[in-house]
Amino acid sequence: MACLLLVGLSVLCMTLCISCSRVQGDVPFEEQEIPDMQLVNADYTLGGNSAGTGSSEPVVMHASLITIYGKGKDTVLENVSFRQKTKMSGSCARATVSSDYKKAVLSGDVFVDLNNDGTQVTIETQRVEWDGKENTLLCEGEVKVTYGDGTVIRAEGFSATMDEDRYEFSRILEGKIDE
Repeated sequence: MACLLLVGLSVLCMTLCISCSRVQGDVPFEEQEIPDMQLVNADYTLGGNSAGTGSSEPVVMHASLITIYGKGKDTVLENVSFRQKTKMSGSCARATVSSDYKKAVLSGDVFVDLNNDGTQVTIETQRVEWDGKENTLLCEGEVKVTYGDGTVIRAEGFSATMDEDRYEFSRILEGKIDE
């Protein structure tokens, strides 16, 4: 009798273990992407001559979490603030940096403050692509741009060539540019 009870309990335990070992919708272990390294409350430097940016001044990004994957994979930064000396500063919820360090996608409440030889421009959007080699910003979605003189433009689509102090809009939704 005791043996039969022990066998019954063993079968019950095995059944419970098997049924609880995998929640439906979980990615199988062999398909999970495991990072090479994670850093908490750390800085990540883009730029200078070593990382292929158009400017010799690096962009220093501070993040609450930096997840670095293997070669050929993007690096992901969470809760980011960044600065490029006095030329650029800003913040975003997430930044995904390409493995060649030449491009980054900033997303989630993106705020960029540009100061190019006294011309100040503030950009607010949900997603912007940064090309470090060309030193450009590209936003395909809605964007709010505020110039230093107080002029506000709300538009869909925006590009900035930061070295040339040139800003272009695809379609202005609100505001006017003085020519």
